[in-house]
Amino acid sequence: MKIRSHRVIEGDDGEMWPDGEGARFFGVPAWLLCFALCAAMPVALLAYTFASR
Repeated sequence: MKIRSHRVIEGDDGEMWPDGEGARFFGVPAWLLCFALCAAMPVALLAYTFASR
């Protein structure tokens, strides 16, 4: 299975070009992955701090 960093649109004539929605990883937009990581990291640090007491 080929992993692409962005989706591609294929026209009627067979020409392909990026769809303009930005980078994607496994179909998920890169901005959404970055947002999830930035939201999850402080929560994980707080959970670790709470658990280690």
